[in-house]
Amino acid sequence: MAPTTLDAQAAELDTLLTALIKRYQFRNRNKICCEEITVSQCYVLKSLKEHGALAMTRLAGIMCLGISSLTRVVDQLESKRYVTRRRLPADRRVCFVEMTTTGRSVVNRAEAMIRRSEREALGHMAAAEREGLLSGLRKLNAAIDACGTWKGAVNE
Repeated sequence: MAPTTLDAQAAELDTLLTALIKRYQFRNRNKICCEEITVSQCYVLKSLKEHGALAMTRLAGIMCLGISSLTRVVDQLESKRYVTRRRLPADRRVCFVEMTTTGRSVVNRAEAMIRRSEREALGHMAAAEREGLLSGLRKLNAAIDACGTWKGAVNE
C-alpha cells in the first residue's frame, strides 16, 4: 500500500530534519564553539542566559533531559567555573543553577560564532525564502508543542 501524502511528508520531514540536525550539531566546533564546551553545555548556558538562575528540575524540563544526565552536564560546567549551584536554605533539596560572569562571556562568544555561521548559510537564500523558512520553523515548533509527544519540550 502506497503511503499517504501525510505519511510521505512525515518521512521526508524526518529525513530532512535528521540531516539538518547532524549538520547543525556536529559542524566544525573550531569555527562555532569556544572554551571546549559541548553542545549540551552550550544549550545549558544558553538556557541560563535566557531564563536566569533555574532550579535543576526546571532546567531539566527545558533541556528535555533527566536530572541525572543534567547533573553530569552541570558538574562539567561547574568544574570549568561557568556555573554555580546553590541550595535554598528553607529546602535543601531544591538546587538552583546560575551562570557565572565567566560562563556568560563564554556563551556570548559561542553565540557570536554561531550567528556568523547562521548568517552565512542564510546569505545563500533570497529574503523571501528566509522569511518563509523562519515562518515554517515557527509553525513546526508550535505544532510539536501542541502535540505534546516530545517529553519535556519547552518553547519559551
